Amino acid sequence: MELGSILTTNARGRQPQYADDGLPVINSKHVRTNRVILGENRTAVEAGSPVIIEKGDVLVNGTGVGTIGRAAAYLHDQRALPDNHVTVLRSKEVDPIYLSGFLNSPLGQLQIERHIKGSSGQIELYPTDIAKIVFWDAPDGIQTKVRDAILSAFAEERRAHELLEAAKRAVEIAIEEGEPAAFEFLDRVEGEG
Repeated sequence: MELGSILTTNARGRQPQYADDGLPVINSKHVRTNRVILGENRTAVEAGSPVIIEKGDVLVNGTGVGTIGRAAAYLHDQRALPDNHVTVLRSKEVDPIYLSGFLNSPLGQLQIERHIKGSSGQIELYPTDIAKIVFWDAPDGIQTKVRDAILSAFAEERRAHELLEAAKRAVEIAIEEGEPAAFEFLDRVEGEG
């Protein structure tokens, strides 16, 4: 089936009206493969935006060599605004993490490459072309397994980052207070994980 047949929203953002207050703006550097970075984003006013990003949407980079076609489910609670390089996909029929995984798979990426328009670094992937991607609406059990695997990988990555930071801090503690204090700190960190 074509992806467009299961989407309730397939819209690209517009150039944001940046402001000191407002919703965070998601641009192509924030949409990574299977992950959306939300942290030190600029903010913009909501008024006039054609679409607002909500938890469970799938975001797709629509421009740029090296970034075009990257997809990720938006799993943050805070609503956000897409800029004019990000397309928002919404469906009630498919798990968003599974959908982003499919779009990032070799099959999804081959189809995306087929629909890219332009040349010389000015390439575009339009919502109308995204709608033409042939999509496998896997049974719920398979979608759940894919979702669980992706979420597990990110949890492990987060834990590895926490342990790396703890190891750095343990070295500082060993220098300042001695090795026993560093080992005690590491034991506490390990117990928290």
